[in-house]
Amino acid sequence: KAVVSTQSTGEGENNVGVKEEEVEKVNKEAEEEREEGTVHTNTNILVDKMKFKKYNGYKEDPYLFLESDAQAFTPIKEWYNITDDFPFGNIFVRSSENTKQRNLSVACRRIRDIIQQNENRIKVINCGLKLFSYSKPAFSKCPYRLLQSGIHYSSRYLGSKLFSVSRDDMAKVLSAGGVPKATLEADLAEKLKDLPTMIVVFHLAAEGLRPEFWVCVYATENNVKSYVTEDEKNHFRLMLGLEPLLTEREKKKLDAMEKYREKKRIEAEMGKDGEEMKESEEAKEDGAAETTEEGDHTERTD
Repeated sequence: KAVVSTQSTGEGENNVGVKEEEVEKVNKEAEEEREEGTVHTNTNILVDKMKFKKYNGYKEDPYLFLESDAQAFTPIKEWYNITDDFPFGNIFVRSSENTKQRNLSVACRRIRDIIQQNENRIKVINCGLKLFSYSKPAFSKCPYRLLQSGIHYSSRYLGSKLFSVSRDDMAKVLSAGGVPKATLEADLAEKLKDLPTMIVVFHLAAEGLRPEFWVCVYATENNVKSYVTEDEKNHFRLMLGLEPLLTEREKKKLDAMEKYREKKRIEAEMGKDGEEMKESEEAKEDGAAETTEEGDHTERTD
């Protein structure tokens, strides 16, 4: 519908094509539709109501808190000798399917209550502290391994898998590669000798200004090495007063710089050889021209 004007056409009011009552009715309907948003306010052209799909945001995975006697905790308790006061009731996963429960995280009791009592009222993006992560059977017989991100929390509940070490032994496991168990101190090497392939925890006590810290260590049949990221390893090395190691990205950067320098050196040598060849050719041409001039001079003399 369009707004109809009541302006006279000059032929008299009786000759207007639409009666005045109908004009008022059409204008009133158009005004109502304009207020409803179905008529463009500038052009008075009717448009269809646009249907917008309501956006509810990204659907987050649920927070599912496990029972204290859940089956997933049985191998973890036995493998890591976890004490009975561990808060298994505060452990949660993000999927109800067993095959997708890759991480076991912990939250405090109050956070657990808030999430459980407001499951449909609030949306939690992220919370908790990751303690365990799923591992393949080739890595360890236990389906879950300890994570460095939560080792400062989980270490207080570990039994025989927590080892207090000296500064020298900690420095050895934080080296670039693994070290043999035999290179560690005698008492520590004896404790690690019969352990299966697994993640253990090395603890270094505080000394002076250096705080205590824990490191996840991957112990195989004969060797041990730190199981942390490169940045974490360099951080711990700096805490021990050692030089940081080159990370993989730094090695790639140095290799690229070395290749660039080599390329420039080759280009410079090729350019130098080209200039020498050019100078040699010019010298030959000059010598040939002088020989020709001498021959012409000899002929004229004869």
